[in-house]
Amino acid sequence: MNSNYKDLFLGIRQYDSNLSNETLKRLIEIAHTAPNNKNYPGYQNTDLFELGEISIDLLERDFVECVKDYFKFSDDKCPNTSGAGMRMWFHQDWKYNPRTLGNYWHDHHDSNYYGMSGVMYLSLPDTSHTTGFSLDAKRECLDTFETVPNMQYLPRLINTWFLFPNWMPHLPGKNETEERRICVSADFWFC
Repeated sequence: MNSNYKDLFLGIRQYDSNLSNETLKRLIEIAHTAPNNKNYPGYQNTDLFELGEISIDLLERDFVECVKDYFKFSDDKCPNTSGAGMRMWFHQDWKYNPRTLGNYWHDHHDSNYYGMSGVMYLSLPDTSHTTGFSLDAKRECLDTFETVPNMQYLPRLINTWFLFPNWMPHLPGKNETEERRICVSADFWFC
């Protein structure tokens, strides 16, 4: 179990990834070639489980180990993690991203408030921003682009998981460089 974590703010926890450099490099390659899903805001790729890649399987296991630690599940008490209660995708942004308007306040709860969301940056250009959170982010701010008072941002770290409750509103950071900011996003919920 991955128990190497740091508590940040608002219940957000930072976990070291256990993925090898080779796996991380392969994930970046996949992100550059995976098709954009036009049904989702921003530049998001299809559900990563559909790609059938060993590196995606390793990524899933890495995320699930962090979720299990966050909730303090032992292996024999953990809910089903076969994919039915999970989804993973790449969220990418760059200066000339044709779908940059997808970077607005949102949450991931859909119809289930009992879950965990996570993000891990695979690439983070020098002048790009990380995901922001605020206690002042009320339901009314969802689907808007503006920051609110008391913004707090995730640390500028790559290959590190940041886990937070799936109902928590958050604002993806902007990236005005030509280099892609590539983020893995993941959800785990209790069926």
